[in-house]
Amino acid sequence: MSDAAREREKQDDDIQTLIVSIAEERRAAKEKEKRERWTRYVSLMVVVLAVATGVGSLKAGGFSTRVVLFQGQASDTWAFYQAKSIKQRIAEMEARQATGAAAAAAAEDAARYKTEEKGLQAKAAQLEETRDGFAKHGPPLGFGITLLQISIALASVCLLTKRKMLWAAAGVLGAIGIGYLIFGLYLV
Repeated sequence: MSDAAREREKQDDDIQTLIVSIAEERRAAKEKEKRERWTRYVSLMVVVLAVATGVGSLKAGGFSTRVVLFQGQASDTWAFYQAKSIKQRIAEMEARQATGAAAAAAAEDAARYKTEEKGLQAKAAQLEETRDGFAKHGPPLGFGITLLQISIALASVCLLTKRKMLWAAAGVLGAIGIGYLIFGLYLV
């Protein structure tokens, strides 16, 4: 065989080796992509859980703000009630000590204060009831947010360690957390 023929045969072998090498690399890359395709789903799950956590935190903050607002209003109303009660007692003492028109005016003031007290007491009780209505959303929302945060942490560790069991645990905790958010927002 001539040198040119050997050279051509060597080139053909090199080309065949290169083609086989490229084909093996592509096959290995496809297998790796297939094996790790689930990591895309984990990443998407982390995004969904993070959004749910953000929405839950925002809503929980709104409920908390309303609790504080209505508690302040109820406290102010109770303080006003106490002031009216003190005025009523003073008017009753004046009515007992005074005579004639002054006694009648003091008795009239005492009766007016007593009526105003009843209205203030009802208003304060209504404000407390409204406050309690907003406050009952807090525990389930807080628990749901906590579960979602733990779920995000587990899913992140899952991406680093490539452990599918962590992904399953993160999914279960995330689903329970979303359930608590829904319960805390709409069903309480």
